[in-house]
Formats: sequence, C-alpha cells, structure tokens
Amino acid sequence: MHFSTRSRVARSIVISLLALAAGAAAAQAVTSYKQAGFSESVVFSALTNPTVVRFLPDGRVLVAEKSGLIKVFPNISTNTYTVVADLRTKTHNFWDRGLLGLAIDPNFATNNYVYVLYAHDAAIGGTAPRWGTPNATSGSLMQPAGI
Repeated sequence: MHFSTRSRVARSIVISLLALAAGAAAAQAVTSYKQAGFSESVVFSALTNPTVVRFLPDGRVLVAEKSGLIKVFPNISTNTYTVVADLRTKTHNFWDRGLLGLAIDPNFATNNYVYVLYAHDAAIGGTAPRWGTPNATSGSLMQPAGI
C-alpha cells in the first residue's frame, strides 16, 4: 500500500511538470506568433501608464494616464500632445487605483463634456490629497489605513 501511494505521487508530479512545460511552450508560441498581413507599431510614445484611449468626433485622441493626467493628441499620426486636465492631486494613484475610466459625452460637439472615473485621494468628505503629493505623477507610495 505504501509503495502504490508513492507511485501515485510520483506520477502526479511528472504529469504536473509535463503540463507546466506544455503550458510554457504554448505561451511562448502565442507571443511569438504574427499573422500575415498584420504589423505592430507604436502610435504614442510619450505616455506613462496609459489606462484609457477615446477618440473625439473631430479626430483628436484623448489618452488618460493612471496618475490623473489627460492628454489630447491632434490625431493618431502625431506624437505631440497637450495636457488638457491634471487631476493628479485629486487622484489616488496606488496599486489598482488611479484614473481608470474616461467617457465622451454624446453631445461633445456642443458641450465639450468628458467624464472621468478615478479614485479620489481623500477620505469621504475630505480634501485631497490625503495620501499622495500635490501635482505628483508618481502617485502615493503608501496605502491608506483600513484598506
């Protein structure tokens, strides 16, 4: 009985190692695979942790960064941008927090409204920043107590 238990454990280890090796080979094959007719190219390179990309009706491109910056590019062919909103002081940029959502109002052409979703860097009803540094791109390095 003792021998058969060892035998089953050994078989389980061998099967697990084979599955891991097969998974690693499959992952490598997927990352190196390129379909004919497709190519990769960098469109915007001056970004730090971009989280959202939205296209405006006039062809401009809004890109939100996790830290709370929102940049507008005139089109997808130009790598120059203008910062249109700086929410870094209000954005709690720690771990999975930050500026994570951006929506263009359906009536943007007439009202220029853009909606953002971000973690507010303050206690409920408090003033920002509580944990971060004003105007800092790097974000807070400390997790608030109780979270």
